[in-house]
This record gives sequence, C-alpha cells and structure tokens, in this order.
Amino acid sequence: MKKSILFLFICFATSAQTNKDLTEIVKQVLDHSPALKGQKTGLKIGDVKTQIQQSYSNPIISYEAGITRLDPVSKVTFNTGGIPSILQFQPNMNYNTNFVANQVIYDWGKNALALEKSRLENKLTQVQIDVATTQMAYQISTIYHQIKYLQNVVKIQQSELSRIKSHAEVVETQVKLGELLELDQLGINIRLKNQEIKISETELQLNKMIDFLNTQAGKDISPWLKNNQLNKQDSKGSIEENPLLLQLNAEDAILQKEINVQEKSSSPTIAGIASIGVRNGYLPRINGEVPPISDDFKLNTALGLKLTIPIYSGKRSFLQENILKFQKDRVQLQRDETGAKLSFELRQGEANLVQLANKSAIQNQVIEQAVYAYKLAEARFTKGTIKQIELDAFQNTLEEAQLQKENIYLQISLQQLELLKIKGLKFWEL
Repeated sequence: MKKSILFLFICFATSAQTNKDLTEIVKQVLDHSPALKGQKTGLKIGDVKTQIQQSYSNPIISYEAGITRLDPVSKVTFNTGGIPSILQFQPNMNYNTNFVANQVIYDWGKNALALEKSRLENKLTQVQIDVATTQMAYQISTIYHQIKYLQNVVKIQQSELSRIKSHAEVVETQVKLGELLELDQLGINIRLKNQEIKISETELQLNKMIDFLNTQAGKDISPWLKNNQLNKQDSKGSIEENPLLLQLNAEDAILQKEINVQEKSSSPTIAGIASIGVRNGYLPRINGEVPPISDDFKLNTALGLKLTIPIYSGKRSFLQENILKFQKDRVQLQRDETGAKLSFELRQGEANLVQLANKSAIQNQVIEQAVYAYKLAEARFTKGTIKQIELDAFQNTLEEAQLQKENIYLQISLQQLELLKIKGLKFWEL
C-alpha cells in the first residue's frame, strides 16, 4: 500500500498528465484571443519607440528661409567733391535661406542608456504578455479538466440510470405477480426521474463550459474533447521561471537603467553645427541703390562646435533619482515576497499531491468493495431476500464512490496544473 502511494506521488511530482488535444485547444484560444492580440500591438509600439530613441544619434537636417525688414538701419554720409553720398551697410530687406545640420558628437553615453532602457521596456511588455498568456492558458486548462470530469460524471450517472431502469423492470414484474406493492413501483419510478434530472443538470453545466471554450477559441472545439489519451510532459523547472517573477525582474532592470540615465543627466553634450545657404546684404547700399542680385546674394557657410553643460536645475535630477531608488527597493521587496509565496505554494502543492495520491489509492479499494457489495445485494434482490430500498442504498454507495474517485482525479489534475503554473512551464509550447 505504501509503495503504491509513493509510486503515485513520484509520478505526480515529476510529470504532468496533459492531453494532446488540450494543447491544441490552448493554442487555438491563444491564437484567437483579441485581448492578447491587443497586447501584442504594444510590442510594435515599443519597437517604434526604440527606433525613435535610436534616431537621436543621427544628425538633424533642416531647411530655413526667412525675410526680415529692418527700420532704421545704420547709415553714414560722406561728402565727395561737395556732393553728399549716403552709405548704408545693411539693407532694409534681408533675405536668408540655408540648410542647417546639427549632430551630437558625444553625450557621455546618455543616448545609449536611454536606448537600452527603451529595449528593456519592450522586454517588459513581452513579459507582461507572457503573464497574460500563461493565465489564460491555465484557465482554459482548468476548464478543460472540469469538462472531462463532468463527462465522466455523466457516464457514471447514465450507468446508474441503466441499473435503475433494469431494477424498475424487475419491480414491475414483481408488482404484476403480486410480490410487491404499487408503492414500490412508484418509489423506483421517482428515483428514475430524479436520476434523469441529475443527468440533465450535469449536461447543462457541461454544455455551458463547452460553449465558453468555443467562444474563447472562436470555433467548435468538440472534436478535441473526445480523446481521453494522456501524454506525460516533463515538468522540470523552477519558480525562477514564473512569469510574475520575470516581470518583477524586468521592472527592476528598467528602474536600474533609469537611475543610470538620471546619473548622466548632468553630463555635458558636444554637438557639431553646420549650415550652407544664400543671403543678401554683402554689398552696401550707396545712395539707396540696390546692387545686382548676382553681386548682392552670396553663398555662405558656417561650421562650429557647441558644448552644453548643465549647471543647475533645482536638484530635479537628484530628487528623481531618489524616487527611482525607492521604487527599485519596492520592486525588490515584491520580488522577495513573490518568491517566498511561490516557494510556499510549491511545497503545499507537492504535499497536497501526496495526500491526494493516498486518497486515490484508498478510494480504489472503496470502489472495489462497493462493487462487490452491490453485486451481492443485486443477487439477493433478484432472489427476493432484500427489499428495493436496501438495494438502492448499495447502489447509491457505489455511485458516490465512483463520483468521489472522479473528483479526486480532478483535484489531482488541477493540482498538477497549479504546480506547472508555479514553475512557469508553458506546456503548450513543448
């Protein structure tokens, strides 16, 4: 007995019984889910944000054109040969057009850190999608096992209904022979109707669950509910692969990168500036005469370096860095708490499997005894040595024992799923 229980526990603890069709159902639901598709657009947005951040290392080129009217402008009057001449150094109408390029040459790694932060944020988005995917997959798996449980319950109830019908025929014959009263026949007919009602209620619950899966999958999944063959999947893994822990790790990495960005916020930036264009005003105006365009408009260029050094910003960067450090401490505490909670749930789950394995072994013995007792009672009922009510008691005991066995098996299946979920195992990808 103890060896049998130990063997069952080893099987439960090291492998998960997952139906091949369950994997197909989960894949179908995950592929169809509009909610997951909506979340996945966040990855595309994150990719674009990363490209935008990367573009800051590229030069900025722009085109400028302007017209400026100045009044008054500086003028000088000369007497040349007794004739006054007016020399105007700048025209009233100034035309300027040029191309300007601005390129950051060195920023002490600020943009590189911001780029890494953007990639980490996209990684966090992917982890969040994995969390939602895992929750949905295991929700579907739980419902699937509940459906299989209800299907087996219906089979047991229908088998019980068949036995009641056969007994009803015997009672009917005995009533005709005068061996039993019509009251006995009325009693078994009521029992027959009650059993039919139980079956209809179970089937209603079963159909509701199947309809839910059909809705989630976007198609009829009934063909995938016929196969009862179970495949053992290796459940090796650790709680470090749990999506919740991975999400907290991703959040911690982003906060650390943001701290690094804030530490660099006071670093200087060196940029190169270049421009090329055309403007007027190269020749002065004498007595208001406008020079020819070809002489007045000239090509002009400019090259330069610009050093920007932040000096004072009211300690905003320092204060923001402190906030980030507090947030990082909070995330680390959440990670420690989540890790401890998952470890506890893992130990409790494994202990529950030991208990369920024990109950399963005992329940198998109970069913054997119930079947044997029912066969004896049925034989005595046929011979007329016991009454219908006594046979019904044995019949109820057998049905309850069989239903209890299915319930234990459901609990085992759900507990196995819970252990896989704690370890973050994506059985639908194996």
